[in-house]
Amino acid sequence: MHLVYSFLIILGMLGLLASGKITKLEYSLLDIFFRARPITVDKPAIALIEIGPDSLEAIGRWPWPGHYHAEMIRILSRWNAAAIVFDRAYSDTDPLLDSALLAKALQESGRVYFPVSLENKPAKKIWVHSLPVELEAAEGSKIWNGPPAEHRLLLKGLGQMEAPADQDGILRSVQTSRAWGAQAYRYLGIQAALDYRGRKTEPPALQKAAQARQGQLLINWAGVWQRLFPRYAYAEIIRSDQAIQRGLKPVLDPKELAGKICFIGFTEGENAEYRVTPVNARMPALAVLALAAQTVLDGKYLRPAPFEFQAALMLFFGILATLVFADFRNLRSALILIGLSLAWILLSFLFFWKAGLWIYGVQPLLLAAALFIFSALYAHVVAVREQSRLFDLATRDGLTGLFVIRYFREVLNQMVQECRAEGRPLSLILMDIDNFKAINDTFGHPAGDYVLKKTAHIVQSVIRHKRPVKEADLAARYGGEEFVVMVMGKLPDAAEKVGERIREAVEKAHFDWEGKAIKVTLSVGAACLHTDEKIPDRMVRRADEALYHAKRTGKNRVCQSP
Repeated sequence: MHLVYSFLIILGMLGLLASGKITKLEYSLLDIFFRARPITVDKPAIALIEIGPDSLEAIGRWPWPGHYHAEMIRILSRWNAAAIVFDRAYSDTDPLLDSALLAKALQESGRVYFPVSLENKPAKKIWVHSLPVELEAAEGSKIWNGPPAEHRLLLKGLGQMEAPADQDGILRSVQTSRAWGAQAYRYLGIQAALDYRGRKTEPPALQKAAQARQGQLLINWAGVWQRLFPRYAYAEIIRSDQAIQRGLKPVLDPKELAGKICFIGFTEGENAEYRVTPVNARMPALAVLALAAQTVLDGKYLRPAPFEFQAALMLFFGILATLVFADFRNLRSALILIGLSLAWILLSFLFFWKAGLWIYGVQPLLLAAALFIFSALYAHVVAVREQSRLFDLATRDGLTGLFVIRYFREVLNQMVQECRAEGRPLSLILMDIDNFKAINDTFGHPAGDYVLKKTAHIVQSVIRHKRPVKEADLAARYGGEEFVVMVMGKLPDAAEKVGERIREAVEKAHFDWEGKAIKVTLSVGAACLHTDEKIPDRMVRRADEALYHAKRTGKNRVCQSP
């Protein structure tokens, strides 16, 4: 049965795995893996150009006029930056947009990227007598919002920046591509990285990784973003270029940005957009862009193992744990559980680190814990049943099922002491089957055994044996055809009434043996414990004398000893 129930537990956990309801637990372990893994970016081809407090102080409050962006594009183009990626979009309605100047810079550069966003399409309205009249409803309609159409033709590329958080609110993936209507855009960081590698299409490894996450790319979070990429202030670059134009030594060497993908945007302050990620509780969207691009540049894609593979591993782990816990030993099994758990976590981490394969670690551990708890409970139940069986073998009569006289005497001695101390009454009933020898001689010993068993069952059914210990009556086989009952908490004359109920029940019972009726009656003697008695011997003697008095005066009756 242990194997059957263990297998049902394994099937239940496989069902939870298929439902995905507890996948959220796996994210916590995945984040630990991200933080425990060594930093994997050695020489990044990415640089971050930050619009921070220093740049805002030097240039002015945001938003800036378009000529500042045009100037930055020209500078980075002269410095031979491989790509220039802005994390903020602008539109033709921007009041600070210097369209002609910016268009000229975009045309000269040919390496600039801007984001687009999918937004609700505004309704078309006209005004009649100062009241709006809607000509075309916007409900359910969306458009891609971004740079003006004339500027889009001059850009190297456009990209969306959708990065939905997981169930626990932590960002781990980005939307590889998003389509609406006839237009589709890749994630901005992915688009820039693919162009950098000279790829028109996504490599098979990227496609496979995205398919495993329903079109989302799990970013290879290489570490804390501040330590991964070189970082430069926006104003610092402008001042360095001005110094070069004047023939002075710049603060920043242009060679540091040559050949790099330069991501430009906010990393702190009120204008920055922050996300919670596995390695940072407050990561700017600009760093998310850069890390997504770095994942594509490195080609080290992470993907969850297929469900079939996860299920096979969990099934193997469950079977292994079941076999180990089948012979349950508290300390040994607990140590094995700890060892299996650590080994599984280490194996999962090695697959994650070396192969880029995300194998679930928490759900197999929950399965092992469930099997451990079940095995512990099962072993406890089996042990209790075995102890109960051994106790019954030691204390129960094999024929009648009543207690043996040896155990009965131990309980009787204990109850005498407790009743004396607490002032509670205690009585004893002795019973003997009338003419039992004649039954054996007439019908045979098997019939005699049948009479003993049925009489014992009647006695047990009449007394109060299912109550608390201090209120329950106790029946035993006294020897041969004699039975004894200890009556707890009854007044002295009540024992006689209990004996009478037993006698009457036996007399009315039908004893049939092989189609022949057997007439069975009882003689009963009752006695109570006197207040000056410390041991039950004299009470037993009085009950025995009352029993024999019932025998001598006609049998099938109850006699009460004074």
